[in-house]
Parts: sequence; structure tokens; C-alpha cells
Amino acid sequence: MLVPILHIHMETRFDSLHAEADALLKVGQEALVRDINDSLNYALATSEMPTLQRFLSAQNSVAPNKQAYSLSDLSQLSTFLNTLISHHPRYSKLVLMDNNGHEILRAPHSVNTGPRVTGNQHANTDYFKEAVRLLPRELYISPPGRNLQYELLGQNVIPVVNVSTPIFNATGKRLGVVMLSLNWDYLTNALHQAMTLDQDADVLLVNAQGRWLLNDSPSQLSLLPFGGDFSASAPQYWQAMQQQNEGRTTIDDHILRFKTEDIRTQRYRSLAGNIASDPADYPWTLGVTLPKPSWHTLLQEETTVILFLVLIYSVSVAFGIFWVFSSQRQRQLRRAAQRRAVEASDLYENAPCGYHSLDSQGRVIKMNRTELAWLGYTAEEVIGQVDYRDFITPDTREQFENAFERVQNGQPGSAECSLLTRTGERRDVMIQASAYQRDGRFVHSRATVFDLTERKQLEEQLRTQAMTDPLTGVFNRRYLQAQATIEISRARRQNHPIALIAIDIDHFKRFNDDYGHDVGDEVLQRFTQRVGGLLRHEDLLCRVGGEEFAILLPNTSLEQALQVAERIRDTIENTRIQVQNGNTEQVLRLTASLGVAVILPNESSLEPALKRADLGLYQAKENGRNQVVVNSQA
Repeated sequence: MLVPILHIHMETRFDSLHAEADALLKVGQEALVRDINDSLNYALATSEMPTLQRFLSAQNSVAPNKQAYSLSDLSQLSTFLNTLISHHPRYSKLVLMDNNGHEILRAPHSVNTGPRVTGNQHANTDYFKEAVRLLPRELYISPPGRNLQYELLGQNVIPVVNVSTPIFNATGKRLGVVMLSLNWDYLTNALHQAMTLDQDADVLLVNAQGRWLLNDSPSQLSLLPFGGDFSASAPQYWQAMQQQNEGRTTIDDHILRFKTEDIRTQRYRSLAGNIASDPADYPWTLGVTLPKPSWHTLLQEETTVILFLVLIYSVSVAFGIFWVFSSQRQRQLRRAAQRRAVEASDLYENAPCGYHSLDSQGRVIKMNRTELAWLGYTAEEVIGQVDYRDFITPDTREQFENAFERVQNGQPGSAECSLLTRTGERRDVMIQASAYQRDGRFVHSRATVFDLTERKQLEEQLRTQAMTDPLTGVFNRRYLQAQATIEISRARRQNHPIALIAIDIDHFKRFNDDYGHDVGDEVLQRFTQRVGGLLRHEDLLCRVGGEEFAILLPNTSLEQALQVAERIRDTIENTRIQVQNGNTEQVLRLTASLGVAVILPNESSLEPALKRADLGLYQAKENGRNQVVVNSQA
């Protein structure tokens, strides 16, 4: 009687372990993809910062052993980079290099680069030599487990993996290389936390050469340090993982579930165009092991039950059979229910997204720890005490009200809102909610809250880059057209004039031909600085071409615009720019030709006025340059 029952119990144990191994492996894959993509996106965002591009452009525009930035500017940039690294624990340091591999800046200053770098020269390192071959938005990752490099972070020695990418300007010229050292402990600890919900589970991560990619791993299968030879330490596991890309097998007393992962594939690229690394180290193999149940352990766990069943069987075979099946079933269901309840509670409270429930009045009746941590409150301060609307900023409260009304009517609702934390900070979130109903009546809402803060910041950064000229720092032609539409509408409502000035630097090609493009870039930068200092706060200076600029002057008549243009022409004519030409310094003189026009009341776009201003500009050049021509023709 007992043998079939024990066999059923054992089969159920195996099925449960297989399902658990599959779930843990899936969670680990998702954590690995998310953390690596976040790390790569952060490296790309750093390389595309206008501040670094302007700094490298300035460094490239001066002669060797000269400084393009003042000491105060360098100090501010260094402080900014130190702050950037300290707020992102996934990276331990940032190193900025020029095109020759010479180190320019480092953040933080106290972190060493490693024994492969002497004299602040990185030219012979793999991360520099590979990065200079890459195109924009491409990255190189040093192979984890080889060329081992460790750093002292606080009181701990951690392994690091270098991520490097080139920095280009808007014209496609490479300005230098930025390298960030990824704290490998940060990534693998997150992987451990995701995959060790079951304390008996062991996590494996090895590369294609059989190198161990986890540091300070609690795994019982391997006591190897980071980069150790796992293939020699655990040959049975290594042989099983080499036979196929994905699978499940039983080795000794453990069940192994594994799958290969290649960070060079599309799903790991995220915002990157391409990921380069040593192909000999890929793909990696991610795995999880769980102890296999045995008859010995099963009998040890169920000794009391078996003895009691034998006793009951001696009294009544029928009663014994009934008791065996019912007791086993109840125990199995109870343990499964308890385990699922604990796991569900832990997943709810510590999920990467927020969860809350609201009653019909909008009062909070449940909220998980994640969202409470975002807001900076305790459960006692919020649950049953606060209306959720109090956390919504006034400018996004209407979206929340509309979504909550749909949920109360039994329909799914979602809204992008901003939450106010205890400290007064804004946190952009997406709220997706549904209703829990009983007998067709609304009981409470169930909402999932996703943090959009990093995505919003990245979108704002990309929007700013799309509207700004990276060389001069002024707005570009796209922003001029968009802002002109707004100003034309405002001028029409208020019956105010609006004027436009087109500017072209005279003989600019000569500067590039005689002195090089670096001098030409410096001329453009100095020109925009001088012109910008002559304008009002509401005036808009934009670069519309190589050496062509346009100025939009709201609330300005044609006579006033002519005065502004003449003041600009006179200032530029008296401007002297010192540049380095070989071993000598030379002083350059500039002049500019300008065309002035007004936007007529019946015009709804910038193009007609821009054409008139350009005609005036061309006439100024034909008349001998260094003059202002007004074109008032319709």
C-alpha cells in the first residue's frame, strides 16, 4: 500500500523541482538582460553627453601641452563626473581618454586603473584598442573572467569588467574614448538575489572557455574564485552544458537546468548599435541546480506518518488506506499553499514595480514596500490614512481621475502621472489598474505602478541633443522652425512685430583651408559667444548651416532689428581671435554679412521671411561683404 503512495509523492517532488528550476532560470535570464542593458545604456548616455563632447572638442582644438579649459572648468567637470559615478553603483570608475589613449580625466580620482596602465597611457589596453575601431553607438566589453582586474571599493576588493565606447561629434569625428568599469559584483549579486528564492538553489554562470563568472559565489558545486577553471573543477556539469544550448539533466544528487546566453545578440543591445567582445568567450551558460529528492530523505521526512499508517493498518485496512491518501494529499496541498503564499507575499512586497489597492473613495487600503520606499513613507502612515490623490501632482491629477473613473466602472485604466515623495521630489510613473468586483459591484482597485524616471530623463536628454548644435551649444535649425511657429502665433495674437536676421561669416572657408578645421571650429564657437552676448534673453540664436546663423527677434520692428544687426556687424569686425598656427600664435580678424527681414502678419511660417533675409545676405556679400542689407519686399 505504501509503495504506490511514496512513488506518487516522489514523482510530484520531481515535477515540482523541474517547474521551480524553470522559473528560477527564467527569472535569472530577465535579471541578466535587464542589468546588462541598463549598464550599456548608461555607458552610451555618458558618451553622448554634450558636456563631454564639448570638452573633448576643446581639447582637440589646442596644441599639445596646452589647456583648452580653465582650471575651474576642469574642476567643475571632474566634480560632475565624480557625482555621476557615485550615484550609479553599477560602475566603479569612469576614465576619459583622447584619441591616442592618453588619460584626460578620471572619476573618482582615488580608483586605480590597473597594472596594465602606466603613465596614464591606455593605448595598449584591449578596451582602448577595440573602442577606436568602433562606430558611433557601438560598445566594447572586456571578456569577464580573463585579464582579471580588481579594485578596492570601500573595504571590499571587487572584480571589474571594462565597458568602452568612442565619443563622436555631430560631424562624425571621433573625439576620444570613454571607459567605465562595471562592478561585476553588483551585476552578479542581483543575479543571485533573483535566482535564490529557494535557499537550496545554486547559480552557475560560465563562459565558453569554462571560466567561472561569479565572485564569492555560495555555490556548493564550485569554490573557485572569479575567473577560475570550472570545466576542470566540475567536468560532469561542463560536459552536460557543452552538448546543447538549453536543457535539463540530473548529475549525482542534483538537478541541473541551464541555457546559453550571448550578450552580443539583439535583445542585449538595447540602445546600442553593436556590442563587440572576444568571440572565444561566448556564449555564456546560465544555470541553476537543485538537490534531487531521494528515498532516504523522503522516508526521513515522513517517518512519523509511515509509522502511524502501519499502526492504523493493523486495526483496519480500509481506514488505513483512506488515511494514507487523505493525509498525504492534505500535507502536500498545505506545504504547496504555504510555499506559494510566502513566495507570493515576497514577490508582492519586494517586486521591482509598485502595487497598491484603493477603495471606492480613492483611499489607500494596501501598498507594497517598493512603492512605499519610492514615496518615503511607512505602511502605518499611508494604509487606511491617506487618499492616493494626495501623492499625485496637480498637473497630472486629471489623468489619474479619468483612469480611476474607468476602473470604478469595471474597465481597465492606465495613466502616466507624477508622484510627490516625502522630500518633495517628483517621480514619473505609469499606473495600470483594474477593478476587483463582488456580485457585480466595485470593491477595490488593483494597480501596478512602473517607475518611468530613468526613461523620462533619457528622453529629455535625447530631445535636448536633437535640438542643439553640439559644436557651438546654440540651437539648431529644427528648433528654430519649431520655436518660430510658436512666436509667430504669439505675435499675431498680441499684434507685435517679429524680425529675423540671417548671418554668414565672411571668407570662413579660408580659415579651414589655412589653419585647419580645429581653428574653424574655434572661430564658430567664439563667434556664437560674442553674438549671444549682444542679444536679449528672449532672442533666439540658431546655427542653420556650416557658417550660417539666424536670429529670431520677437517683439522687434524692422528699424530695431537693423540696429541690432549693425551692432553685431560692428562687434564682429572689432573681434580679434588668437589661434595657434604651428609654433606661432596668430590673430584672426572676422567680418560678417547680414540680411534683415520681418515676418509679415499674413505669414504663418518662417520660410518666406528666411528667404527674404537670405536674399539680403547674398546682396550684402555681392556689395563687398561686412555690411547689413534690409530686405523689406513681400
